[in-house]
Amino acid sequence: MRKILVSLAAIALVAGCKGNAPAPEATGSDAVAAAASDAAAALPALPTDPKGTVTVAGSYSSAGATLKLGADDSAELTGADGKVAKGKWAWYSDGKRILLTADKSVWAVADGALYKLAGKDAPLTGLTADQAWAKAAQ
Repeated sequence: MRKILVSLAAIALVAGCKGNAPAPEATGSDAVAAAASDAAAALPALPTDPKGTVTVAGSYSSAGATLKLGADDSAELTGADGKVAKGKWAWYSDGKRILLTADKSVWAVADGALYKLAGKDAPLTGLTADQAWAKAAQ
């Protein structure tokens, strides 16, 4: 009889714990994925009509580099190494991207940020934090 009671107690204990197991701890990769998700959510979205709604002139920065865009279409790109390239900037006909003549780089325009694109045919979707250049407060 004792063996039966011990067996029943063990079964009851296992059944009682079912569904109450501690949650698995987050791994380092889970934390990185969550941080990346939060960062993506914090990135400024591209407006439908940036040319008509965003003031592009201003100073932008990323990873120690700066980009100054003037209201007179002037542009000055200073790399993290201190190398300076001067030129002009202009809107593409789609009104969503600009081109810098100094280095022929293409940028998507958001309110409060620019996104450096791989080229003029790069998609305007899936933009990442490493492409973003934050606009300095004015």
